[in-house]
Amino acid sequence: MPSHNQSQNLSEADTRKQLIDPALEKAGWDFRQIRLEYGIEARDYEFSDGEMTKSGIRKAKKKADYALFYNSTCLAVIEAKAYNYNDSEGLEQAKDYAKALQVPFAFASSGKGFVKFSWNKDFIGSSGTEPLPINAFPSPQELYQAYKKWESLESDYLLTTKFDNSDIKHPLRYYQRIAVTKTLIAAQKGQMRILLVLATGTGKTLIAYQIAHRLFNQTLPNGKKIQKILYLADRNELINADTQGKFKSFRNDMYKIRNHNFSQEHYKLYFGIYQQFISGSEKNKDKVEHYKNLKPDFFDLIFIDECHRGSARADSTWREILEYFSPALQIGMTATPKFHKEQRKSQEAGELEARIKDNIDYFGEPVYQYSLKQGIEDGYLAPFSVIEMLSNYAKDGYEPQDGEKDLEGKEIKTPERKTEEAKRFEGKIAPYEMNRYCGDTTYYIKRQIHYVAEQTSFFLNDTLKNPYAKTIIFCNDQTHADFMKLALIDCNPEPINRNANYIARITSNDEVGKRLLDSFKSVENVCPIIVTTSDLLSTGVDTQMVQVIAIDKIVSSKSLFKQMIGRGTRLNKALEARGKTQFYIPDFNGTARKFLTDPDFDGAIEFIGKDEIKPPKPREKKPPKSRTIIKHTLEGEAEIHTHTHTVSLWREVDGKMTLITDKIEVFCGTRLKDKNKLNDYLLALRDTEDLGENKARTEFLNQLEENGIFIHELKALEQFQNCDEFDILLSLAKGGPALSRTQRAKKANRFLAELEPKARELMEFLLQQYEKNGFNELKFSNFTNEPIATKYTRAKVKSILDSSGGFKTLLAALKNELYEEVG
Repeated sequence: MPSHNQSQNLSEADTRKQLIDPALEKAGWDFRQIRLEYGIEARDYEFSDGEMTKSGIRKAKKKADYALFYNSTCLAVIEAKAYNYNDSEGLEQAKDYAKALQVPFAFASSGKGFVKFSWNKDFIGSSGTEPLPINAFPSPQELYQAYKKWESLESDYLLTTKFDNSDIKHPLRYYQRIAVTKTLIAAQKGQMRILLVLATGTGKTLIAYQIAHRLFNQTLPNGKKIQKILYLADRNELINADTQGKFKSFRNDMYKIRNHNFSQEHYKLYFGIYQQFISGSEKNKDKVEHYKNLKPDFFDLIFIDECHRGSARADSTWREILEYFSPALQIGMTATPKFHKEQRKSQEAGELEARIKDNIDYFGEPVYQYSLKQGIEDGYLAPFSVIEMLSNYAKDGYEPQDGEKDLEGKEIKTPERKTEEAKRFEGKIAPYEMNRYCGDTTYYIKRQIHYVAEQTSFFLNDTLKNPYAKTIIFCNDQTHADFMKLALIDCNPEPINRNANYIARITSNDEVGKRLLDSFKSVENVCPIIVTTSDLLSTGVDTQMVQVIAIDKIVSSKSLFKQMIGRGTRLNKALEARGKTQFYIPDFNGTARKFLTDPDFDGAIEFIGKDEIKPPKPREKKPPKSRTIIKHTLEGEAEIHTHTHTVSLWREVDGKMTLITDKIEVFCGTRLKDKNKLNDYLLALRDTEDLGENKARTEFLNQLEENGIFIHELKALEQFQNCDEFDILLSLAKGGPALSRTQRAKKANRFLAELEPKARELMEFLLQQYEKNGFNELKFSNFTNEPIATKYTRAKVKSILDSSGGFKTLLAALKNELYEEVG
């Protein structure tokens, strides 16, 4: 161990290697064994992918210096600092990481000793901090016993089972491990009804498999041994081959229930939809309860997928099935959050929220929740933007002409208005009555449907410049979806001519459309590209490559809204490689805004205008072919147009989700009025030093986002598109137009004039690249590009620059000239 004087100069890495690692190893922590046994790198434990920004750049990953595991369970985290810091310096970071990982203990150390912090079960209160000598860190067994006490566990044999870590390329994410662990703890305590709430796209099926893998052949505290498992869903799509394939250790011993056949009783794992359990109905006096061919105790463990869709409602067939098999351990899984009392504005909303409440009544409080917002912040789910495209009809209602008929040939008759609120739509079809059942009938308004079709087509082709961005349009019912499909076909003759399946309707009563579902789910550019639907695609369908979710459906339920947008949240490296880093929600009736201001909504929505969208750079150099969007003028009908909308954002500012109703440049400008803070920002932009790829500046720009300076969105605005970030901040803070990069580059003329000719040639070339593409071009590697690469070797470039002081010195001098406004 180094002496005290020697230790004073130790970096964080050396402090860990020379002081902290030996202390942990002496206490019995074998990190190599943790890695081999649990498939986890416990040193520098990464537990996020880094949030994806709207510019397609990921923020830094969350990484704990140490994560301590025992019996597959994470017990604590440690944050380390260099020796010259206090031991407590990293404690706040350790506390945050411990809370995210749902572990009670957080430690910090700078090599002199440890500071221990213990969370209470609610992760709000604490039992305080405790200093520990460097040689007194608790052993794995001691810390595990403290963890059992924190969890109030008398027995722990279920926790000693192992994860299936055989998939080395796709290790379990931290929240998936937590969900499994929390489920095992609840089962260990004798709980027989368990609820898991995880956002769509977070891998609930994989979690179910790991629970089944660890519980199989184990005996529950009530004496029931887990040998027969049922995975129950409400649609075949949820128990398809992809789902079954995730249950790897059962692959030779699983059975999908078909044709109401319950005679196969020798399998370990069963998949079924409730329609196979019950046929007919009491109303028609032909109800058959096929499941009663099995004894009530036949299944030992039951997973209920998408349990919010009716499984726990007292009057549902699902509830009947679950109560019959009541001896089984039952685990409900849903993306729908815990029930909150809210005003029920429609029968649809009331019914769905009632299901959620009944889920809580039946299963109990969730043992673990992982929200949409968490998934986006961790980089596991795609961020998204909402683009409001309300027509004047959608805002003010539609006034039909005398004798006018709808798309089904029905004469349109406006209903009598009785309430004061409704009287403003006197003589009109109200926005909430168009293209959906309301009152005694449904009117399908041709012009509104064509408007949605036209605007969606323009959005893909002109705004995103990607006519093959997979798109779902949610409609009110199946007939509405059919009319929308026909309108889209009218608007897109060229791609339809190339492939008749470019546009399709996929609904429960459209057998032809349903056969195209697998093609639509493909991550390849396989038709169909644009799909209309009502409810079939709202849950449980893994549409990974969807980049646009258009809403022309009246949605009164926050839960259903989350399920719908969940079709676009998938994000992984394969999708990134194909160009998906976010998705868009064109909103044609104001549905999204209703949920934006709901304090219980936990997803980070951003509202933007079409002109603020900067399309991603195409992966191929060849530009997409131009397309013709056919716009239909319908004579004799009132003009339809896009109603003026304001630009607003829902973003995290100072740690809180904030609704920003000002223009983004106005909001960000107010955040820059502090002259000291502005000068700090400008200095950081000038002085970030990275002679490789300027990663330091990129990281700083991401920090600006966290401070409410949304630089990526600002750069997309027309007035800033050819400007340096430095000039964007100056313009916002001090007013006046921002200098273009070309104008700023001229500030370096005096600097260039003083250089030797060859050095001047090289630095002028670098400035030309800066003018074209920005600050990231100020790097040595650019000298390997033409025409410099033909004229000079890399060694010759270095020699020329060294004769003028070296690249590092020249670059610093160039920055000082470019950014003369800061000293």
